[in-house]
Amino acid sequence: MLTEKIRQKIQESIKTLVDEVAHGGVGMEAGLEGVQAALKGKNPVWAAIKGLASGLSTKAKVALLLLLALGLLLGPVLLVVLLLALLVMAIVAAVRAAAG
Repeated sequence: MLTEKIRQKIQESIKTLVDEVAHGGVGMEAGLEGVQAALKGKNPVWAAIKGLASGLSTKAKVALLLLLALGLLLGPVLLVVLLLALLVMAIVAAVRAAAG
């Protein structure tokens, strides 16, 4: 039940962010910032990210920050789970090889 509420909040946050980018003209602003930076010899990706962030509403900025924080918090946990799964698969493969 708690995970369902968290999932719904994440979906709402992503929907808000996507709506802002799709309908708010923010994507165009980010693209123009990237092109301007490329013409000046600077990093266009970083400039586009800055342009995107500057054009978002406060609600969308909060949603973006929450998603980034969630990713930073869950990233190491997912890495540990992945490594444990690989370890279990290696042990199973070794046991099968020894038995066969």
